[in-house]
Amino acid sequence: MIQDFLFHSPTQGALDFEKVVASLFAFIREDPERQYRIIIGTDSRDLQEDPPVRAFVTALIVHRVGFGGRYFFRRVYVKNIRSIRDVIYHEAFLSLQVSQRLVEFLHHFPGNHLSNYNVEIHIDVGQNGPTRNLIREVVGMVESMGFVAKVKPESFGASHVAHRHT
Repeated sequence: MIQDFLFHSPTQGALDFEKVVASLFAFIREDPERQYRIIIGTDSRDLQEDPPVRAFVTALIVHRVGFGGRYFFRRVYVKNIRSIRDVIYHEAFLSLQVSQRLVEFLHHFPGNHLSNYNVEIHIDVGQNGPTRNLIREVVGMVESMGFVAKVKPESFGASHVAHRHT
């Protein structure tokens, strides 16, 4: 489980989850008067055919609205996921797993002010393409867990940031 929550930062390298959250706090403390968004999104791609292996990348982003942001990502590998439905559900599951861990962690972190932000889950589904029939199901799953769900074209956390590292 500890390795599952090992994240990477383009500027800071490998970080455990506690250091990721500390970095999120530090980024916000640099300019606390600005507006921030906490975003989590997952994207994936096939790596090999036989046996089927898929790489899933989950990005955890703090966005300083209008002024950039910081992000961290983790990569996990899963065998034998074949259908688009299974892929999308697993992407959503991984995003929810990180989101729930973040919320739990924030309750025990000193100087907690990130709990003032709604965590957005960016889902890699949209009105165009084969995932359009899954939108209602996956959005309902995310929102039932208490998070804000965003789909394409607003789901840049999954479709751009996480996609960069798949």
